[in-house]
Amino acid sequence: MSQSSSSPYREFKEKLRTFAQGQHGIRNPFVIAAVDPEVEHQVTDRLATWSDGRKEPPELPSDITVQPIWLDELLPQTDVYKLLVDLGEPLADLDDDRSPGERIEETMQDRLAEQLVQQMIEDELSEDQLETQSHVVLLLNLGSLYPFTRASELLDELDRRNVKSTIGIPFPGDVIGGKLSFFSDESRHYYPAHQIDTPIKEVHLQ
Repeated sequence: MSQSSSSPYREFKEKLRTFAQGQHGIRNPFVIAAVDPEVEHQVTDRLATWSDGRKEPPELPSDITVQPIWLDELLPQTDVYKLLVDLGEPLADLDDDRSPGERIEETMQDRLAEQLVQQMIEDELSEDQLETQSHVVLLLNLGSLYPFTRASELLDELDRRNVKSTIGIPFPGDVIGGKLSFFSDESRHYYPAHQIDTPIKEVHLQ
């Protein structure tokens, strides 16, 4: 299959470009696209190539910048991740009904999205980029955060911080009844993001 306007992969990039050119979103210019989990890394590699300005359509005007942020690389930089690595053995010795894995998962779920966004704001994005809709930020390898946080929690935190950059997230999962399901978990709507309804599959990358 040749890449065309009917491809959800291309539609994802075109919507990002449209927002970066000034179109208003529901609240913020956020775009999320379901991706077959088996091709998540292929999609993120292709998007990284696109962000470098190499010739993959749609071409970007000179006033639009695209920045990939690799969530799997950002994760070990968060304080909550470092703390849990340090406390791994003591957590196993605590006396209650929850396993160490359950305690770690609860702690990560409570804090991770907040700290990932904090890390982005402090170390990855300048003040100008945070205030500029023409700066596209691609949050890549979301699957590496499963089951500790979700796209909805990242978007909510970005919204709460009033980040004005255009945000794109390839989402490893399915569309079920118009809702996104992360690795077969309970499906949910991802307000306030614009959602690409057709999942990106390998055929769309040809």
